[in-house]
Amino acid sequence: MSDHEPVWSDENTEWYVANYGEHFSNALTILHAGFTKDDHLLDIGCGSGPACREAAKIIINGSIIGIDPTPAMIRFANEQTNNSSIQFIEGSAENIPLDDHSVTICSAINSLHHWTDFHRGLQEVKRVLKKNGRLIISDEIVDGGTCGHGDVLLSDPEKVVNELKKAGFGNVSLEIYEEDGEGIYLFRAEKS
Repeated sequence: MSDHEPVWSDENTEWYVANYGEHFSNALTILHAGFTKDDHLLDIGCGSGPACREAAKIIINGSIIGIDPTPAMIRFANEQTNNSSIQFIEGSAENIPLDDHSVTICSAINSLHHWTDFHRGLQEVKRVLKKNGRLIISDEIVDGGTCGHGDVLLSDPEKVVNELKKAGFGNVSLEIYEEDGEGIYLFRAEKS
């Protein structure tokens, strides 16, 4: 039994996958994330797995795990992925089902605003990252220069940077990448 409630039903998960499953931000983030062939990646809020599949083109000697709190998302990810080096597991940012110091890089693409407790989630990320491990967060740039959805603390990119620093991450940076008139905020941070 899991210790989290799935955010979405099977019906709205299917709608999301059909409309946003291959969102431009996945490929754009992977392109600029700086993965290496030997990385061990955890993708938090993997949805139907497009970022994991894109990352597998680069990470050929390491491992890739995607987690999502919605069982239907994990089912879609497994159905749409034909790559034995990618594993999908039910889990949340606040309760990552991995061992301490087990990954070299964590990504969260358009998922930070879905975390129920981002403070706890950031501590979990630090727990599973190896020393000098990297966190990559990206969010779509939306109206008014905000990121994520709704009027929440983490819709302001500068506040995201500040929260990463407060959580004890080092080398925190914010970059903007655009393609075909759409863009992402890409946050980088490192566990010291």
